[in-house]
Amino acid sequence: MAGVPLARSEVEFALRALRAENVRVDGRALAAYRRIGLRFGAAHGEAEVSLGPTRALAVCSGEIVAPPPERPNEGRLAFHVELGPIASPGFEAGRPSAQATAMANSVERLIKGSKAVDAEALCIVGGQKVWSIRVDMRALDDDGNLGDACAIAALCALLHFRKAEVEVVGETMKAYAADERVPVPLSVHHLPVPVTFALFGRDAGGGDPTWVLDPNRLEEAAAGGTLCVAVNQHGELCGLNKPGGIPVDFALVERWTELAAARAKEIVGRIQSELDADLAKRRQARRNVHRRYEPGQLLTVEWAERAAAGA
Repeated sequence: MAGVPLARSEVEFALRALRAENVRVDGRALAAYRRIGLRFGAAHGEAEVSLGPTRALAVCSGEIVAPPPERPNEGRLAFHVELGPIASPGFEAGRPSAQATAMANSVERLIKGSKAVDAEALCIVGGQKVWSIRVDMRALDDDGNLGDACAIAALCALLHFRKAEVEVVGETMKAYAADERVPVPLSVHHLPVPVTFALFGRDAGGGDPTWVLDPNRLEEAAAGGTLCVAVNQHGELCGLNKPGGIPVDFALVERWTELAAARAKEIVGRIQSELDADLAKRRQARRNVHRRYEPGQLLTVEWAERAAAGA
């Protein structure tokens, strides 16, 4: 169960099984990913992602603010991560921890560094008004690889979010409510999907290092280091993140990049299909009066109103 403190014997058992038999404690192959789950919320900009038992929730929101002086024609994009006791007893409530800050910075580098979201498209009036987009990520359950879950949830929330349509006429600016004009999506160029690998180093015999894809919590505790490879749906490498640990051979990085590209394409396809299904459901629910009545009924109502006015 996620969140239960790990015994040293558990960690040693997982490490011994990997090195001796290439066997993972949850029965997966070394390059196997846990089943991914996606769910969009009732409001636009809410997305929950699960990687096996690991779950993360992301909520995207926006407001109109003044632009930063150094970038007057670009909107703002901020990311925040909350790690609380609900996800694991090891997390504390209150002020953000160093781990939460590092995770938020990693997601920010992933999305902003790869220019996944068009910052200039968030500008309303240059030097005066821009959109400020904020993505809040919350860990719901930590059974390993929480960083990937949070980042994928953030991508889903950005895709699902809709901002109010804004009209500028002269010196006047008006933001229309959702019942006045249909909100518009953000301009998202591509989806940099993170895929994390855990490395366990060489055994005493000096053979090839052991590694796994999508490590669970037990494997993270036993690993000597991790490497996150970010690839978009076009197979383009968007970033590498290695927060310390044992060194990695370049040949192994190349192999991981190929595996990450295949996995990213699969995840993006799943995201797009779930998003299309959610948007289709919302369009079906958005009915106006012309869909509620038959054409003959509408004519009857119009004639009755005219007759009443003439009387």
